[in-house]
Amino acid sequence: MSDAAVADRKASRAEVLEHAEVIRGLAVELGLSKPRVRDDGAVVVHSDEPGYRSATRLSTAASRVVGAYVHVITDDVPGAASALEL
Repeated sequence: MSDAAVADRKASRAEVLEHAEVIRGLAVELGLSKPRVRDDGAVVVHSDEPGYRSATRLSTAASRVVGAYVHVITDDVPGAASALEL
């Protein structure tokens, strides 16, 4: 699949969970911790780095694995609290 972009179809929670092990591994490689998933399929991670560079990299890598856009946010934003363990 070509690179998924924001305009592509967003991955569902079920699609993200199908690839949870790989996404968890990608998060660790990028220095992110506590990966979780919301009901809408968004992945929530913790980052000790300022900004969203690592989260954006995880989104790109996870989107390639899943085959649809995987939205990734950090746990310091509104809406992150509803996420469950990935």
